[in-house]
Parts: sequence; C-alpha cells; structure tokens
Amino acid sequence: MAVRLLERVPIERIEQQAKPVDLGRVLMVLVVGVFYLLGFVVRKTALMLGVLLGWAVAAVMEGWQDAGKPAEERRRARVA
Repeated sequence: MAVRLLERVPIERIEQQAKPVDLGRVLMVLVVGVFYLLGFVVRKTALMLGVLLGWAVAAVMEGWQDAGKPAEERRRARVA
C-alpha cells in the first residue's frame, strides 16, 4: 500500500517547480543566525543583570540608611 502511495506522488513535477537551493546562501544565513542569536542572548542577559544590580544597590542603600538611624527610631518604623 505504501508503495502505491509513493508512486502517485509527482516527484518530477515537484522537482521542476522547486527552486534550487543555494548552498552558499544557506551557510551564510546559518553563520549570521548564530551571531544574531548570540547578540540577542548577550543583550537580554546584560539587561537582566543590570536590573538585578539595580535592585542590589537599592537594597544596600536602604540597609545603609537604616543602620544609620538610632535603634528606637528603627523599632518605631517597623511597627508603623
């Protein structure tokens, strides 16, 4: 049954209509695609690290400012 199905497929017509593949262009697209993906990942990672660094700096500044307050003032700020 599978052989009959394959015999019905017009392979010659498909080959005539298909565009020939330019191997050089395919290789160029693959190489450029790798660099594009690398740049994309590096930028997203740098942005994420920048946000994380911003949060870390803000937390350190809050802790620094909180440590400079007297203990009683810190207790009142927690309760309120």
